[in-house]
Amino acid sequence: MQLTLLRHIQTQAPEGLCYGQSEPPLPDDFEKQHRQLARALQKKKFHAIYSSPLSRCALLAQAIAGDQKVLMDERLMELNFGDWEGLHWSEIEQKPEAQAFFDDYLRCAPPGGESFEDLIVRIEAFLRDLKKKHPRQQILVVSHGGPIRVVHGLAENLSPEHYFNRQVAYGHLAQICL
Repeated sequence: MQLTLLRHIQTQAPEGLCYGQSEPPLPDDFEKQHRQLARALQKKKFHAIYSSPLSRCALLAQAIAGDQKVLMDERLMELNFGDWEGLHWSEIEQKPEAQAFFDDYLRCAPPGGESFEDLIVRIEAFLRDLKKKHPRQQILVVSHGGPIRVVHGLAENLSPEHYFNRQVAYGHLAQICL
């Protein structure tokens, strides 16, 4: 299976804001940016297009898909930061429970959220299902930095501690053979 990964464009969330599964607004020119990314992929034929249901991904996937159906999958959503969503990281760092998370973000979840291991389990399940449904096909996945890092890490057989070594810029586009 040939997997094309695309990260959403930058939102208008202020620098340092924890927004995981929240819905910060998109920039005023988001449609123009989406068209540019769609043009970069216009010569590719995808058998299926999957997207996180969060609007920053779903709108981009739809701009690329045109008349093709976009399959929304909640497993492609960003890490759920629970009670910390919408707070600045500088504020989160002052919370008593934050140190446990920073010491062991792989296994420790923010209050009301999920751990990085939970995200890995979600993405592993998504990829297993994808391989069953679409063997030897071209698939586009529009998602977030966290899930895309996990896909890269799994494809490269890295240990989870090294997943964040990969830079995944806004608009990141990559192809992986699985």
